Formats: sequence, structure tokens, C-alpha cells
Amino acid sequence: MIILLFGQPASGKTTLADALHSELWAQTFYATIKLDGDKWREVTKNKDYSKEGRVKNLKGAFDMALYLEKSEYIPILSFVTPYEELRIYLRENAILLKEVYLEYSGDRGRNTYFAKDFEKPTNVDLFLNTSEMDISECIEKIKQIL
Repeated sequence: MIILLFGQPASGKTTLADALHSELWAQTFYATIKLDGDKWREVTKNKDYSKEGRVKNLKGAFDMALYLEKSEYIPILSFVTPYEELRIYLRENAILLKEVYLEYSGDRGRNTYFAKDFEKPTNVDLFLNTSEMDISECIEKIKQIL
């Protein structure tokens, strides 16, 4: 299984990925592993935020997640993932994918990093507005779909 937490910058992806990883690891001993967009870009040195750069960056991260899933890990991905074509790619290649779309209606100081061409999803396993729920409520909702 792969868990994809996606949405615009500052929607809570990394915060929820950290909390979910801790919760699943501590309570269930699942072999979870986190892949985070900001950290992934540090490793790959990809600072290209054009559509082509984002596609290349995400394709590499998704291929790593698919490898980890086949190696019996549960990757928890926290990436903006603005394009439906990439979500379809992951969906079609994963053994089991759980997609969680996050939105936040306020300003957490990262609005200038928004992907202007973000394609809102029409079909996800879970939608969370993180401006309306705290971390523990979000984690409980995510655990319900796993």
C-alpha cells in the first residue's frame, strides 16, 4: 500500500505524514517510510518548478515509492502532486493506493509557492480541510480508510 497526501504548499502534508508515520509505526508496527517533496528535492537537487520539472521530480519519487511498496514497505508520500496524469500513473502502478487530498483555507506563509496550474482531484479516497480539523482528527480519518 502507498499513502499519498497531496495538495498545495502549507496544506498540512508533511505535518500529517510525520504524525501518521509515528502513529502507524508505534501502534501497529507497519514498516512505513516517509518520502517528502521538500526533502526529495534536496536529494535530487531538482529546483525546476516548471511543469516539466515537477513531472520529472514526481515521477522519480513515485517510482521509488512503487519499488518500496513491492519491497513490503508502506510509503507515506507528501508531495504537492498538481497534475492528474501523475496521480493516474501512481494509481495504475501501485498495488494499493490511498489518495488523501488536503486543503487549507488560510495563509500559512507559503501561498507564493502554490502551483498555479494545480488540477484539483475529482476522485480521492479522502478529502481533508486542515483548517477545520486538528492533527489527531485528520489522522483518525486517514486511519479509517486504510
